[in-house]
Amino acid sequence: MPLIILKQDLEIIKKHIAEIFPYEACGALLGIIDGNDKKITKVFPANNKYRKIAWDAFEIEPKDMLEIDKLSRKNNIEVLGFYHSHPNHPAIPSNTDINASWPYYSYMIVSVKGNNLEDIADIKNYLMPDKINKPLSEEIIIAE
Repeated sequence: MPLIILKQDLEIIKKHIAEIFPYEACGALLGIIDGNDKKITKVFPANNKYRKIAWDAFEIEPKDMLEIDKLSRKNNIEVLGFYHSHPNHPAIPSNTDINASWPYYSYMIVSVKGNNLEDIADIKNYLMPDKINKPLSEEIIIAE
């Protein structure tokens, strides 16, 4: 099931990730399922509970999770997944990512090398069905 995201929403994610570097940035991907497509209609840049403590971990602050829930209900959209960055690491799920994941959600991972938009190295998206099987790559379609 491809993930469709508007270019402007992807830019919001990239800016958030570049600003937070060298720490992990995180946020939510909200939208609708339309047939076989996951259409992102809103991104929510969140605060990382572990920011400034660890450069290789993230957890969305509980108050932000409440805001994400309110936003989804107010706009009649669903949480389709989450994004986070991998500072100076490839955009592939770590064991921590896999163990913390929930089935059915998309997980966008962005590799970043610095504080500028040009430092975004790679963007990949995964479905992590369980803790045993390998994560499945999901296509990302960037719409205008």
